[in-house]
Amino acid sequence: MNDVHVKILHTMAEFNEFVELQKIVWRLKDYGDCIPNHVMLAVRESGGIVLGAYHKGEMVGFTLILSAYSKKEGYYHHSHIMGIHPEWQNKGIGYVLKKEHYQKAISLGVKKVTWTYDPLLGSNANLNISKLGGIVRKYKIDVYGEFMGGSDLVSGIPSDRFWLEWYIDTNRVTERMKSGYKSANRQPQLKIEPVNLLNKTSGNLQQMRSFAMDKNAARIFIEIPSNFQAIYDSRKDLAVDWRLKSREMFTAYFQSGFIVADFFRVSSSEGYRNFYMLEKNFKLN
Repeated sequence: MNDVHVKILHTMAEFNEFVELQKIVWRLKDYGDCIPNHVMLAVRESGGIVLGAYHKGEMVGFTLILSAYSKKEGYYHHSHIMGIHPEWQNKGIGYVLKKEHYQKAISLGVKKVTWTYDPLLGSNANLNISKLGGIVRKYKIDVYGEFMGGSDLVSGIPSDRFWLEWYIDTNRVTERMKSGYKSANRQPQLKIEPVNLLNKTSGNLQQMRSFAMDKNAARIFIEIPSNFQAIYDSRKDLAVDWRLKSREMFTAYFQSGFIVADFFRVSSSEGYRNFYMLEKNFKLN
């Protein structure tokens, strides 16, 4: 991505570019659900970071990062929002933005970054878990409610999210960031036997039939759709079914002490399949 550069946004004109790109990314009908420029200014002035990715002077991606605090871990960052122009998705822009954030956070002495993402979106999981080295141990149910209710991209389905933790001072993360980590080169060393059973509908869409609960296992795999957005666009009822069944499955395993430790995108005769790997007694290093 040598032709894409990332910079900190400072001016209202740059913030306005951010607003316009939000509308495109989430297919918003109006500006009511966009984060406004004055909020970006407040974030910047209060210790947060607003980043934009540019190609030939045009903004193609963005992220907004809040400064946060907890008694247990002190100051950390929360990456509230990241978006990529539809024409630039799946081209590494997300990784470039996260790498810039990583470098800024390290220079500030920040050790932890959090954010949320939809657990059924394989491309997001591939970036967040496999390429960046994040972990997940919390499942948030309908966390944003009617957030972005004017979006054609995400409306009409509960906004369940994974709460991702990115411990940027660990070897797990450092190695990935130094090597420009490419998850496509990784294949699981263990045989994958997911606890959930999938089949195909008459429209050739993936459907989750059931899942098994194995509380005594040290490690389990969970399969998610190869393309959840396609399911949503074709059959919203099936997307809701995926949401509710996967909610039950993930919360049950998290409550039993499992943590999302890795993610694998495996080639198959039909393209690829997406698998989360959950472990008990997982230790960061």
